Amino acid sequence: MTYEELKNLAESLIESGKETTLQMKETDRRMEKSREEIDRIIKENALSIKETDRIVKENALSIKETDRMIKKLSKQMGGIDDNQGNHAEQYFQNIFAEKPIFGGIKYDEMVPNLSHKDKDGEIEFDIALVNGDSVALIEVKNRIHPKFVKELAEERIKKFREYFPKYSKYKTRLGIAGFSFSKKVTEEARKYGIGLIRQVGDSLEISAGRLKVY
Repeated sequence: MTYEELKNLAESLIESGKETTLQMKETDRRMEKSREEIDRIIKENALSIKETDRIVKENALSIKETDRMIKKLSKQMGGIDDNQGNHAEQYFQNIFAEKPIFGGIKYDEMVPNLSHKDKDGEIEFDIALVNGDSVALIEVKNRIHPKFVKELAEERIKKFREYFPKYSKYKTRLGIAGFSFSKKVTEEARKYGIGLIRQVGDSLEISAGRLKVY
């Protein structure tokens, strides 16, 4: 190889080295920019995560506060229902104590809150009207669900027979007392032959045309 060729080769290598150096610097610059961009994204996401956590915590507190208010309101409403239920029970007990007549049958006494409780179970009837051969079991409800009518006729009467054997040979009639009844409750009561006792002004309205003897 001639001197001139060697010189050209050396110059070419030097030039290539310069280009390589420039390319490396550009690569470093781009990498540095990428790192900065990545750092920025990480910081932004970190802020987003913190903000999300803050919102979640605030909502969690709001949910807890809402739950607390709902529980408090439910408790208050439950107290109101209990008071109304006790008032209704006392009202009808007083009425039947003065005039123990139901379904055209006169009874000798009114037994309030006839109850039984032992290890096998418990049950209570708000009003029991009793004479020599018949007993009328009357439940007082502030709010009456149609399902309760069926429960009284199919389940509670069985427990009555089980827990109060002294009335086993008594003719038993059923009634439900309240301040108002829905159409569905009225229909269910008629189907099961259960009398309905309703307050109308200062007196009672008793629907007991087709009382069933249980």
